[in-house]
Amino acid sequence: MENPLQKIRLGEITSQWAKHQGLTCRFEQSTTSTSDLAKEEAFGVALAEDLKVYLTDHQTKGRGRGSNTWSEGQPGSSLLSSWSYLQNEAPQPVLVPRVGLALLRSVKTVWPFLDWSLKSPNDLFLNDKKIAGLLLETLSQGDEYRLIVGLGFNILQSPADLDTATHLVQELPPGCPLLGDDWAAWLDRWLFELTDAMAKPAEPLTTTERVALAQALNDRPSLQDEILQVHADGSLETGKGKTSWMEI
Repeated sequence: MENPLQKIRLGEITSQWAKHQGLTCRFEQSTTSTSDLAKEEAFGVALAEDLKVYLTDHQTKGRGRGSNTWSEGQPGSSLLSSWSYLQNEAPQPVLVPRVGLALLRSVKTVWPFLDWSLKSPNDLFLNDKKIAGLLLETLSQGDEYRLIVGLGFNILQSPADLDTATHLVQELPPGCPLLGDDWAAWLDRWLFELTDAMAKPAEPLTTTERVALAQALNDRPSLQDEILQVHADGSLETGKGKTSWMEI
């Protein structure tokens, strides 16, 4: 019997949500990467919006941090997106953990019964397996900045060749399917949390943010060194000393 989930195309569905929200959105069925699309239009004359969303159902050159690539399942089974924000000041490294916390808060709001955790610098884990990844890139032109937040989120499938990855549908408990209303609710919450984080591109982490980040990092069962403290600049304190958020 054909699985009805195979007919779902998350990029296309999410583009409909974006338009309903009044967001400027560009959707392509297939592209090299949504990051490439966002960079092409970063400072175009027509791009005066504070936020533009880029979506696709298939990336041929999806990227992660550094030289890493982003692997995906079948086309349309993952959220492949870039969220391009216009900024009036240069984003600072502290924004990376702040956006990670925004993602964590958004999923915990809609699916609070699942075991979410973070892995620095840019991964969301569920039941100790990677389910989503973030990539932040800053572009500048004169006194204007574009902060592009790339988000890949495995929803209906995860890459078959990666046993360290998972997807949301697989981890939901029996009798708890992924509902369209839940997906829309998560998108609403993600937009809210991300936009709030973007409003603080250089502010030190608050005490609440620091404690929440430390707990989210320590909640990952395979973490090797306990995080004793997250500092206001996002750096991490372990039993081995202090290190950058980006280095663990």
